[in-house]
Amino acid sequence: MDTICLDFINSEFRDFRGRWVRDDLQQPGWLEQFLVKWGLQVDGPPDAATQTTLVALRTLLRSMIEALVEGQIADHDQAALNAVLLKMPLNRRLMKDTEGYRLEMVPLKKDWDWVQAEVAASFAHLLADQDPRRLKMCANTNCRWVFYDESKSRTRLYCTPDKCANLLKARRFRARHKNNF
Repeated sequence: MDTICLDFINSEFRDFRGRWVRDDLQQPGWLEQFLVKWGLQVDGPPDAATQTTLVALRTLLRSMIEALVEGQIADHDQAALNAVLLKMPLNRRLMKDTEGYRLEMVPLKKDWDWVQAEVAASFAHLLADQDPRRLKMCANTNCRWVFYDESKSRTRLYCTPDKCANLLKARRFRARHKNNF
C-alpha cells in the first residue's frame, strides 16, 4: 500500500545494514519529487521553521506507529495529529464527472500547512479506514522502514524480502553455524 504518509515517514532513510542515515526531508530535490508524486503544489521550498515542523510531524507519525505496536496511541499524540489536521481550512464543493457526482474538499490555501495536513489526513485515514495493526516497522533495527502489512496472515516482519529479510536470515544462519566454518 503506497500512501502519502508512509512515503513521508520513510523520508528518513536508513541503510539496512546500519551504516548510515539520510534525511530526505533536508534534500530539496526529494521534497520536489514528493510534491509532484502526490499532486501537491506549493510556492517555493519550505523555510527553516517549516522544515522543523515537517521533521516534527514525521517524528510524531513514527512514534504513533511505535505506540500502535505496543497497544494504542497516547491521547497527547492524537491531539497533536488533530492540531495538524486543523491547519487546513477548506471548502467543500459538489463536482460532476463521468461517474456522477462527488463531493470535493478544496483547501483555501495551498501552502506547507496544507501539505502537512494532507500527510496527517493520510495517516488518519489509515487508522480509521484500514486495520491499524497492519502498520508495522521493519524488524531490522537498522532499517526502521514503515510499511503496511498486506499479507493474508499479517505476519510480515520485514520491509523487503530481498534486503532486510535476507540479511537477518543470513545473520541467524551464521550465528547458528558459527563453529562449523
